[in-house]
This record gives sequence, structure tokens and C-alpha cells, in this order.
Amino acid sequence: MRCWDEIAAAKVLAREGFAAQAVSRCYCAGFYAAEAALLSLGESRSKHAGVISAFGQLVVKGEGVDESAGRLLRSLYDRRSHADHDLDPVPQEVADQAIDDAESVARVIRDWLEQRSP
Repeated sequence: MRCWDEIAAAKVLAREGFAAQAVSRCYCAGFYAAEAALLSLGESRSKHAGVISAFGQLVVKGEGVDESAGRLLRSLYDRRSHADHDLDPVPQEVADQAIDDAESVARVIRDWLEQRSP
């Protein structure tokens, strides 16, 4: 899944002092993982908010995926918005937590996708 490349990029950015950019990549990682989950159900959405909503409805509620993945995905979306638009610098701790959260979302979805495979 492309999400793992985004997580790797976020780690490099965070290590080099680009916390805001790392947070943005972490959201992208969660977004790509959620898209992969939706595609496995034959679903897709054209907007980011639509992907997040459909993921919560179809994958978390409909398929029983751990609710934390849905909460973390929404949180990553919100943190990305702040990182991209606020003038205040993003603290390193925020980037580090976003990386952990993106990895959690990606793992939950990867494991769910593997369980669905014959």
C-alpha cells in the first residue's frame, strides 16, 4: 500500500525538522490506507471528507474494523488541516504522534485486508 511510503517520508521530514510537512504526509498515509480499504469493498469517493465518512460507515461500522482506526483517521485529517493552515509552528511531538497514529491506521487496515484475502 502506498501509505507505507508516506509514513517513510513523514519520518524523514520529522527527523529533518519539518514537523508540519510530516503531519501532512501522515494524513496522506491514513487517507491512502482508507482508500485501499474502500476499494476492496468496491467503493470509492471523490473527496477526502467522503473517504473518511465512507471508511467510518462501511469499514468500521459495516465490517467491524477497530473503531480506533476511524478516530485516528479523522484526527489525522484535523491535524493536517492545522499543520497546513495555521501560522504557528508544529511541535516535534505532534509530528511524532502523527507518525505513530498513521502507522496504527495502516496496520489495522493492512491486517483487515489480509484477513479478507482468500
